[in-house]
Amino acid sequence: MESPLKTAVSQHFSRAARSYDAHAELQLAVGRSLVQRLPSQLVTPAALDLGCATAPFARAQQQALPEVLWQAVDLSSEMLNEAAERGRLNDHYQPLCADAESLPLEASSQGLVFSCFALQWCHPVRVMAEVWRVLAQGGRLLLAVPLAGSLQELTQSWQGVNHRPHVNPLPSLKDWQDAALQAGFADGQWQQQVMVEYYDSVKQIARRLKATGADHVNGASGLTGKNAWQAMVAEYETRRTSQGLPLTWNVLFLESEKLGGSRGV
Repeated sequence: MESPLKTAVSQHFSRAARSYDAHAELQLAVGRSLVQRLPSQLVTPAALDLGCATAPFARAQQQALPEVLWQAVDLSSEMLNEAAERGRLNDHYQPLCADAESLPLEASSQGLVFSCFALQWCHPVRVMAEVWRVLAQGGRLLLAVPLAGSLQELTQSWQGVNHRPHVNPLPSLKDWQDAALQAGFADGQWQQQVMVEYYDSVKQIARRLKATGADHVNGASGLTGKNAWQAMVAEYETRRTSQGLPLTWNVLFLESEKLGGSRGV
């Protein structure tokens, strides 16, 4: 049974399906970088775009690996419907509405798992174990995910106002490293990249997060009062630079391979 958190995340992303592509500038930039890291061939001609949203990388992925059968996996059926409406699905790029932590796929069936800005909603240990399970021996993992430290300006601006949750805590680099090792990924290329976006206003930041489905906050309840919002905006404005209001993302890039015959401990 789907957890309340997963249900809420799915609902938020479903509402953002139509607006996602127009506002997910950073996610799309990170994804294009991840596409450049695709291997030239796979141990088996099957791949997942895990947490694919509207499948914006479908064409580039198929151009890089034309003989591969891709599955576009997302928790939100509306995101997959939007991918279909945008003409991104076909016989070699099929939709699959599923939870990344519990994939309805056979063990050792995939040559590649590609995931961009999606698994931050998952428990690292559970999702890495599931990625390991579905990968064939020699299968590749290409992952990009925001880490703790992302959205720090928003977090800090709210901290001076009240102690209610306004920004989701994100797993740290160590969380992902420990989960990968426990799953069985003993080796890998780990890179962190700090990326900063700039906005004209805090309202523009809030709109952007909502339009990409990233506005769900676990544990939040009720509406934020006008006075609290204005106080947060005033605090955020102290961080304004000549380029605008900064919004920092701490992004992990991981390339790894399923090697060996057993899981790590």
